[in-house]
Amino acid sequence: TAAGPTLCPFALVTGVACPLCGMTRALLHLAQGDLAGAVAYHPLVLVVVAVAVVAVVLRATGRSWPAFARGLPAVIAVAVVVRLAASSLPPV
Repeated sequence: TAAGPTLCPFALVTGVACPLCGMTRALLHLAQGDLAGAVAYHPLVLVVVAVAVVAVVLRATGRSWPAFARGLPAVIAVAVVVRLAASSLPPV
């Protein structure tokens, strides 16, 4: 079940979950130690956390993003298409 109101402007206007819909709830589940629940809300939650950690480390050390990071939007796009095809988007 969905916890709390939908705050996503895209979902509120269209009635369809956006590519990141479920991420906030996934992060909350992850913070509570519920890995399965987190991945159920958004399968890319672990990727987002890893990218955030890498971003903090890179910024702290003054380094730039590696070239493969340019492919992250494509990974997100593929995940959204798969979720749409499987009807596994979270409720809005």
